[in-house]
Amino acid sequence: MTDPALSIVVWNVEWQLPRSRSADELRRRIYAVNPDIICLTEAYIGFLPDFGHVVASSPDYGYPIKEGRRKVLLWSREPWRDFDATGDDGMPQGRFVSARTGTPIGEIDFVGVCIPWAAAHVSTGRKDRQRWEDHLQYLTGLNRMLSDRDRRTIVAGDFNQRIPRRDAPHLVYEALSSAIMDRFAVPTKGQIAPLGELAIDHVAHSSDLVSLSVTGLSNLLEGKPRLTDHFGLHVNLLATPSS
Repeated sequence: MTDPALSIVVWNVEWQLPRSRSADELRRRIYAVNPDIICLTEAYIGFLPDFGHVVASSPDYGYPIKEGRRKVLLWSREPWRDFDATGDDGMPQGRFVSARTGTPIGEIDFVGVCIPWAAAHVSTGRKDRQRWEDHLQYLTGLNRMLSDRDRRTIVAGDFNQRIPRRDAPHLVYEALSSAIMDRFAVPTKGQIAPLGELAIDHVAHSSDLVSLSVTGLSNLLEGKPRLTDHFGLHVNLLATPSS
């Protein structure tokens, strides 16, 4: 008998309207891999299917609130519990959601993140930040929040950094390492097949899980503009034999 696997899709869908042709095509590509868990960033409530269960980050992420927009959505086939949309009090708000759900490989804590990009609130929004300031503040709070995790955990979403380091300053990359990479495996690091690119969206998991496969989901559509400014990720995970 083949061991059950957990199928996860992560995608930043760049605020595509739920009833748009781009959204229809994105959903087609997502559903084609039959995910158990979907983590979307920069998405509208209603983008994900009616069947299943959704939890979302709070609507206020420091920019003008637009109805239905959320920085993070988590979808599961099974109900969620232990819901939290705050995280650490020191984190920039509206970019975090965590909850626990049943999966084909057992109960798992999921942490959905949309870590601020380098220029968050620098020349737009509140205009009261230096480059990478909100990003670092978020990682500092996330580090504290994740420090006492002792259950099977998956962190997924838009990390706004490539792994290994490409453009981020060393200090910023070290903060990501301290918060996530030093305590979780990150199977989405390196070039993503078959696209041959480094991702800024990622899946990280505790040591009681192991990666079976990582596949990039193209954001391109022949003869037309790209569907979103990020490509998607499909990750299959297994529970380790000892867990």
